[in-house]
Amino acid sequence: MRLLYWGLVCAAFYFAYLNIQPYEKIIGILSGKTVNSAFLQIISIIPIVNGIAAILGKGVTWILGTVLWGIIQIIEVLPLVLYNNESFIKAAIASADSHSKYKIKDDDDPTLKMLKRVYNALPTSVISNLETLKIFTYTIDFLICITVYSPVKSGKFSDFFFVLTTGQWGKLDWVNLLLAGVTLFAIEVIVSLIIWVGKLAYAMKEASR
Repeated sequence: MRLLYWGLVCAAFYFAYLNIQPYEKIIGILSGKTVNSAFLQIISIIPIVNGIAAILGKGVTWILGTVLWGIIQIIEVLPLVLYNNESFIKAAIASADSHSKYKIKDDDDPTLKMLKRVYNALPTSVISNLETLKIFTYTIDFLICITVYSPVKSGKFSDFFFVLTTGQWGKLDWVNLLLAGVTLFAIEVIVSLIIWVGKLAYAMKEASR
């Protein structure tokens, strides 16, 4: 189990490295040379750091791509981690059950009514908003993937839905579709497996006592 656990951790790092590449390409497409030149121009006035920046050169897009990928992955994986944490779930349920509510009165100021609604919806609204943010992030992630990995051999995304509706499966780029799927879900699947292995190992340890 320990070997499997660390094997999955290594796999997570490997796929993370592979999955950063589309985001680096998107940064490059959106910014061209602008991000690199502007970033290096700002950094060049900072002692010591300017030397490091000079070494980085074109690697700036990799840094920005990694940051973008990290933000997206955290938002996508965070609900998965939280929902598998019993302490968090218990704390959230206890907080929701004990949470006091304010009565909204007809003569309340509109701003006060809004504040009461926001407060009354806590803490479950935070989790709900996280789920909404997750869906939005997956949408952005999907758009990034199909931009870098065109799903059709023509390279035009506008042809994708036409190919699907007409059933012209031969015009689909299956390799790019596979790469897009890996980029979208590989980390989430690996994190799920890591959590599952961790829980199974804990259960086995408890059972052996």
